[in-house]
Formats: sequence, C-alpha cells, structure tokens
Amino acid sequence: MHPSLKGKWLIGAILAVIFLVLAVPRTITALSPSDKWGISEDGLVTYPQNRGAVEYTKTVMNDTQAFTLSKIIYVSKGEEIYALLRVPKTIGAKKIPAIIILPGAEVTKEGMQDRAEKFAEWGYATLTIDERGNTGETKGAASLDSDYASFAGGTEPVQHKMVFDVLRAFDFLKGEGYVDAKNIAVFGESMGGRYAIIAGAVEPRIKAVIGVSTSGYGSLGKQFSDGGVARFFISIDPDAYIGKISGRKMLMVHSRNDTIVPIDAAQETFGYAKEPKEFITVEYRTHGWHRDMAPPMEEELRKIFSE
Repeated sequence: MHPSLKGKWLIGAILAVIFLVLAVPRTITALSPSDKWGISEDGLVTYPQNRGAVEYTKTVMNDTQAFTLSKIIYVSKGEEIYALLRVPKTIGAKKIPAIIILPGAEVTKEGMQDRAEKFAEWGYATLTIDERGNTGETKGAASLDSDYASFAGGTEPVQHKMVFDVLRAFDFLKGEGYVDAKNIAVFGESMGGRYAIIAGAVEPRIKAVIGVSTSGYGSLGKQFSDGGVARFFISIDPDAYIGKISGRKMLMVHSRNDTIVPIDAAQETFGYAKEPKEFITVEYRTHGWHRDMAPPMEEELRKIFSE
C-alpha cells in the first residue's frame, strides 16, 4: 500500500472507532446515597456528600405572627434526633438563609431558643438539635472510653455519629423549599462549637461556621506514646479540622474572662484556621452566649449571607 494511502486508512479507521463509541447509548449512573463512615490518611473523619433523603416527622408547636416553631424528629445513624425548627414569617418570594444551632454540654434545644429567637428577628430560619445524650430528648450518650474502644475496633464512634447528625440537619434544611441551600451556616456553643467546626470541615457546602466560647483539644501539639490513641484524638479534635474550612468564613466569639474555655485555648484553635476568619472578643464574666455578642453577631451574619 502506498504510504500516503496507508496514512489516510489509519485516520479513517480511528475516526470510525470514535464514531462507534459516541454512537453507543451510554447511561451515567449517579452514586447511590450512603452514610458510609471513614477515616482519611491524616486521621480525619469522612462522610459522603450524597446522603440521600432525610426521614423525619414535623409537628407544629407554636404559630405566631412572627414565626412558626415546629418539633422535628429525624433519623441519623439509627437514632432519632430531636430538634426545634424556627421559621420567621418574613418569607416571601426570596428564599432565606438558615442556621443549624448546636448547644453546649448539658444544654437542651429549648435552652438555646433565645439565640434562635434573635436569629429569627434577623430573618434567619434555625434548626436547633438535641445532641446525643446531652440531657435532651435524643438518646445515645458518648464517652471517651467507649468511643476509643469502637475506634480501635474499626467501628464508628458516637462522637463521629454526632458529626453525621449535623450533616443530616444540613440535608434537612437544604430540602426545605423556603431555605436558600447555598446559605446554610452552623452555629455551635462550647462543646457544640467543636462539632460545628468538624461538620463544617467535612461538608464543604456549609456556608460558614460560628463558634461561641469554644476551642479544640490541643492534641496536635501533644506527644502520644500510642499511635492509635493519637489517631483517635486527632479524629475528634477541631484543631485538626478547622483549616479545612478554608475559603468559607470561620467566626469565633469569646469572652476574655471565660473560665470554662480559656481564651488562650480558643485563640490557639483560631490560629489553625485559614482566611476568611474573624475572632471577636467581649468583656464579661461568663461562659457562652451573652447579649453583648448580639450586635457583632448580627453584623457578621449579614456579611456572611450577603456574599
């Protein structure tokens, strides 16, 4: 065969193969919903983004001119998670931002409703959950000993499941027709702030993370004689996660006189965060939310949800 004819034959054959490949009907199958738990190479908990529809019940408890308050019970990792949904009556044609509220240790969803009321005044829907074993209606308490035993045995610790509970709260809000799915933040106080940071790192669609009177455990700077113990503590330490929130707002608010979580510990955690980030201090002698936090919080939330 003449060289020029051979070259033309090869080109024709290749084009024919491409045509056949393109002509064959193809079906693109989406990944099935999953709640699969995993641990990354650097010891961080992982969950898939496609977690499927949320199974839940909704009961209206109070319907006023200003808001509607409903009890939500949703299923997460085999547990019923109890929550309060507060929706302001400012809903119009435009969808509104929403905030997941995570209480501190021994604080119930009912004990956080003054924060939820304030956020509703500013035009935001809120979902406040009773975390597992936190004196509220949700069952399933966690302990370090039992969680480490689970982790060492290759099964999912309760503290990791509590992160997944936050992700399912996000999924629930994202499915509510009046919520702007691109403007869902998570607000956590004290212990709740730790789960807020981890959930915000695991779920990149969470718009921002707000931590009040919270910090990590400082495990990144500790020396552990047992590598398994080190890996477990890193998996539950917000210090190891907060840098993953990069590109989304990380806001921390703290009292200079906090005797439960020293401000130095909060600032150490904040040091691991990447931009955009903001650390706001207030002057009073208590731990947790205080009315002095409301003005800067309102301003920061306005900025977060307007971006």
